[in-house]
Amino acid sequence: MSSKNPSTRTENDAIGNIEVPKNAYYGSFTTRALENFKISGITAPCSFRKAIACVKYAAAETNLELKKLDPTLAKAMITALQEFIGGQFDHEYMIDIFQAGAGTPYNMNLNEIIANRANEILDPKSVKGSYTPVNPNNHVNMAQSSNDAIPTAVRIAIAWESEDLQQEMKNFIAALRRKAKKFAKILKVGRTHLQDAVPVTLGQEFESLAVAVEKDLAQLKHATTLLYEIGLGGTALGTGINTHKQYQKLVTRHLAKLTGLPLKPTANLFETTSNMNVFTSVSSAIRNCAITMQRIAQDLKLLNMGPLGGIGEIILPEVEPGSSIMPGKVNPSVPECIQMIAFQVQGNDRAVELCVMHGQLELNVMTPLILKTLTENCSLLRNGLEMFRTFCIDSIIANEKRCQELLEKSLCVATGLNPYLGYHLVAELVNEALKRKTSLHALILEKKLMPKDKLDEVLNPKNLTQPNIG
Repeated sequence: MSSKNPSTRTENDAIGNIEVPKNAYYGSFTTRALENFKISGITAPCSFRKAIACVKYAAAETNLELKKLDPTLAKAMITALQEFIGGQFDHEYMIDIFQAGAGTPYNMNLNEIIANRANEILDPKSVKGSYTPVNPNNHVNMAQSSNDAIPTAVRIAIAWESEDLQQEMKNFIAALRRKAKKFAKILKVGRTHLQDAVPVTLGQEFESLAVAVEKDLAQLKHATTLLYEIGLGGTALGTGINTHKQYQKLVTRHLAKLTGLPLKPTANLFETTSNMNVFTSVSSAIRNCAITMQRIAQDLKLLNMGPLGGIGEIILPEVEPGSSIMPGKVNPSVPECIQMIAFQVQGNDRAVELCVMHGQLELNVMTPLILKTLTENCSLLRNGLEMFRTFCIDSIIANEKRCQELLEKSLCVATGLNPYLGYHLVAELVNEALKRKTSLHALILEKKLMPKDKLDEVLNPKNLTQPNIG
């Protein structure tokens, strides 16, 4: 429909007429959404844009295969979708992430873009907004609903993001293991309750961190596989209304090929429409990794504390000046950043929990926020891990002199005497050694409680960092 304003065109929908920018590939639905939802300025992540386009692509291929879609129209739609996947229409896909529930604006935004572009491909003189011969609802959205297309696209986007995060976790584990190997023979004080406990090696500490991240990775891998079960074909509620009997099976096969993911059709389309618990599984796995990162960052800060007035057993790389007033001060900037990332990830995890909890009856409408928080968490943690590895872990230096100094001053070797002298006697010796400011070794020899050669063997810190009772 023509418009009195030369810069707009008039489109009509169920609500009435609305002015749409004349050259826009999107239409009335998108225009209303852009006007309504001016909230955060945050738009759909790239992974989701590609995922939802793949959903439309697979649907077009399937409807073509089932002879429900004219081959000429299907070819034009697929070409337009390929252009969209390539980023050609990113400036047209700009609706705020905080929008109408179930992601319907995102679904219709793409339907309108593809319809207008497909018509342009078929006839370069076509008028945008005419939706002839390709219609956003009748053709681009054929055999789909926002209620199955959007959750499927969210699953795919998060699966892709998770795979990228998993790779960086592997890189981080490898970096920790390199340090564990390098520090394997460096003896130091082990601490519990922030108090001296028993001797350990710095390598043992770093290997334990690597194992912790490795377990988080295993949990994330498992949770990600749950995303591969999709409900595409359920349409509005899970009934599959407006689809061919073979549609679900075929569209899943096409989509798996397009995405490179081992997707499989769900056995119950109603469940995947209403139940979003799969996202809490993924979110909790990501949260656990963030918690581990926070703990690692905190421990490195403690071990680096100083440089002269604290523990100082390791030296973190200097990445920037630490103070605007204290000359020469250097802060553990990278671990501090990791801690902030970890806190944000944990907050986002709570948002996912609430979104999943508030599914009602046959539908959960909170998928846009689930998309936002989980893709953000994957990105934050992936980028944070890369930074942590590159600007901190890879360049950590062991302060061997300080490790030895603190170990010699400590009474942490006392536990190794328990099998020979008994807990209570050793406790008395520790208290006496502290009061007299002498070593356990000297005190035991003075009291003739053990022969020197046996005492030297028992109190050798190297023997105290592994099982030592035959």
